[in-house]
Amino acid sequence: MDWLCQCAEDAGFNAWPAHKEVFHDGWLIRLAGGESRRTNSVSVIGPSREPLERKLAYCRRLYEAHHLPLTFRVRSLDAPALEHHLEQEGFVAHDQTLTLFLDLGSPATGDGLKGFYIEAKPSRQWLSAHQRFSGSSQAQTQLRLRQFELIALPCAFAAVKDRGKIVSLAYGVVHERIMSVQSVATDPARRQQGYSRATLLGLFAWGVAQGARGACLQVLANNTPALALYRRLGFDRELYRYHYRVRCGLS
Repeated sequence: MDWLCQCAEDAGFNAWPAHKEVFHDGWLIRLAGGESRRTNSVSVIGPSREPLERKLAYCRRLYEAHHLPLTFRVRSLDAPALEHHLEQEGFVAHDQTLTLFLDLGSPATGDGLKGFYIEAKPSRQWLSAHQRFSGSSQAQTQLRLRQFELIALPCAFAAVKDRGKIVSLAYGVVHERIMSVQSVATDPARRQQGYSRATLLGLFAWGVAQGARGACLQVLANNTPALALYRRLGFDRELYRYHYRVRCGLS
């Protein structure tokens, strides 16, 4: 894996921390509860020495103890042996996701909208808007708040308000001159009005001030409107893809 892919991968983990992590023979096992597969899945982070079957049994026991479905996050960068074995074992692929990169030396330009602001911690209003836009429950929002509190790197929560009400938001975390952009969301009733663009342009400016030279984000491959926005903003380089594998019949 080249430096940029590794940095984007690390930035993503640091921007979306799990409450519990186990390192086991080149695998990162993340446990957080809730519905996010990102923080409740196994990722390959290094070479392995133990037999694959033994490691799978270890993970199976661990996830069962935490009442979670055993889920693997499989990257296009990974060796194909694990993917093939999981497929043979009945693990079904879900959520093909792209990791895109933007050179912050030449980002998209344009006038920001009035009402943009940024803060080091998410306010109640930011959290409430995030919950509303994503359709999350109160319990899920509290879980996300605890995850935000675990972020150890420079972090900013951005939003655009219209008449005092948040209409678009996102947050970013800077790691090794790369900013990981997360949770980009806009009020469904206010989409296609430039609010997400304004939020992201403001977040880019903050990242540059923190020393970031590039930005990365992850987006579902079938999210056509989001992909169009990100391409217009300059996310024109795909670093790698990943998807999740979950045993058939489990979510």
